[in-house]
Amino acid sequence: MSERYLGRTALVTGAASGIGRAIAFAAAREGARLILGDVAVDRLTDVADSLRARGTDVYSATCDVTRTADVDALVARGADEIGPVDVAFANAGILGTPGDVWDYPETEFARILDLNVMGTWRTFRAVLPQMISRRSGAIVATASAAGVIGPAGLPAYVASKHAVVGLVKSTAMNVAPYGIRVNAFCPHMVDTPMLDKVSAEIPGLRASLDHQTPLGRVASAEEVARSALWLGSEESSFVTGHPLLVDGGLVAQ
Repeated sequence: MSERYLGRTALVTGAASGIGRAIAFAAAREGARLILGDVAVDRLTDVADSLRARGTDVYSATCDVTRTADVDALVARGADEIGPVDVAFANAGILGTPGDVWDYPETEFARILDLNVMGTWRTFRAVLPQMISRRSGAIVATASAAGVIGPAGLPAYVASKHAVVGLVKSTAMNVAPYGIRVNAFCPHMVDTPMLDKVSAEIPGLRASLDHQTPLGRVASAEEVARSALWLGSEESSFVTGHPLLVDGGLVAQ
């Protein structure tokens, strides 16, 4: 078993399911201590208890990334419990409601930007003072292939993920003098509860996604998590400001 994260503390937001859950379990297998946050309290508790049963040191707490106080408290209390953050996975996000640009609900657009963009920024802002003081650290944001291309029908989500990629690039330049790296990974659709929910609302979506991806399928959460862990590890020590496509070849077409 790899021990790339042995002795390191990893923060994961949106850790209760999907990609965040997969990142948490993958980091634990590689030796990480974990600080986990999510709004889904029951599922988060199940994840934390399962990890502790495997011998992982875990601090978990309710965290709504649209609330600055929640994010700050998760990072501060987690650091007090198990140690300052070495690697932060700013993963919390939502797809939101599909719709056309010209009649998209203003409140929904603002909600998605607040969670996906401002939530990512709040996470960056909370962990960076710890990293700057130690002149080391890595941040990995969950973006999307939709942060590189512009598919129709999800204007707020696409705008938010483009913004996350821009935030990653700007922050990477800002903190490079302190030895801190900031990157994003950009998956296409991933086999998660979020995809199950959307597929139930849009008949034929899953088959269409498989067909449009050159590798012929959507990604598993576990293989996407492996890409995220690589970006947070010393194996990518000279990579910063980079949006890593994990999209089965979608954007290369």
